[in-house]
Amino acid sequence: MNWAPSCGLINGLIALLGRTRATVLTVIADNALCTTTQLAAHTKISLASASEHATILRHAGLTAVTRDHKHVRHSISSAGLALLNTTMTT
Repeated sequence: MNWAPSCGLINGLIALLGRTRATVLTVIADNALCTTTQLAAHTKISLASASEHATILRHAGLTAVTRDHKHVRHSISSAGLALLNTTMTT
């Protein structure tokens, strides 16, 4: 998916989601089909925390998952992409 990140996270996105969850969302947008382990490594948070944040984002409709054998792979949804694009331009 296509979005244009600015230098750092936008304050509105952080205010809405919290710093860690906003970071998780942007990492998923930047690293399509990353596993939860990769997500934890990119965000420098624990595997359990990455899983919890990813689950909340998925339940909110901002991300989606696909299963690849034993791995769960995360991707940004159209709603998540719209949120990123909206907060990056306002």
